[in-house]
Amino acid sequence: MIDPYFKLTVDEAQKLITFRLKGAQTSQYYTDKFIKAYAAIDRPWLYRRLMDHRNCETTITFEDVQRLSNHWADITRGETVTHYVAILTSDALTRARTSTYSHLFPNQNIRTFTDLHDALDWLLAMPVSQASQV
Repeated sequence: MIDPYFKLTVDEAQKLITFRLKGAQTSQYYTDKFIKAYAAIDRPWLYRRLMDHRNCETTITFEDVQRLSNHWADITRGETVTHYVAILTSDALTRARTSTYSHLFPNQNIRTFTDLHDALDWLLAMPVSQASQV
């Protein structure tokens, strides 16, 4: 079934995961979707990630950011590769909060963008984990 509020795309060739959030669902709803998406992808830490919040009317709560951080720490335990994440948003609050929460995601280089092309240019210029080449 197609979810009109959350879309996941995995580009194997470019090692890029794209999450597109839409509408005004709860913060918990979107966080649950992230967690389920990570479970469906083999070794998601080997991908660069684009989180597109431009059409999302919900601000992810601190509690859900922590929950996602804890989940990510659990699934990446023992991994030392740097993870690259671009958050695409027009919301000033989301952009400001990203730097505040970045300490919850060690080994991640997280940047915010307002323009899709800028976000993709940065992400695709980042190296793909050597582990993904095996």
